[in-house]
Amino acid sequence: MAGEDLGIISLDVNLADVERPPEIPVGRYVAEIQQIDRKTAANTGNEYYAMQFLIPAEQIPAEIAEHYEDGARMFYNRLLVPNSRDRRSLWNIKQFIEKLGLDVNTTEINPADWMNQNIGIVVGLEKNLEGEMRAVVKSLYAAEEAPSDVGEEDEEPEEAPAPRRTAKGGRRR
Repeated sequence: MAGEDLGIISLDVNLADVERPPEIPVGRYVAEIQQIDRKTAANTGNEYYAMQFLIPAEQIPAEIAEHYEDGARMFYNRLLVPNSRDRRSLWNIKQFIEKLGLDVNTTEINPADWMNQNIGIVVGLEKNLEGEMRAVVKSLYAAEEAPSDVGEEDEEPEEAPAPRRTAKGGRRR
């Protein structure tokens, strides 16, 4: 609000001495969904779920753990609000709900049910608009599929593609 007193922030460090913390390493992690907001993309008008995931501190590699004492927050803004006329958005929401381990045999979705659920995230690096490399959530997977070495670097951070179906309905690899 205009004119509202925003208050004074007292810091225990001088901002001039603050350096950018290291990025979360590329790899697979199991994160908790901590926040979900429904937003509208300014450029397309598409509605999507903006989600905030928390990678627990114990999954952060020891060499950078001091920078993430409370865990690492990651953001995921690629899940469209489903639209019955858009089969792709329906498929994506189904895949997401399956990865959470929730029942897809439904005609109603309550995003509040996703809160505090665990989900596997694949972290990769991307260049941001300023040209800096930043850690981002590249893809999601079911937390139950997490390998025993969660938090260790993957050579290929992307999910393996799903087996393709042949014209007769069988699977092709």
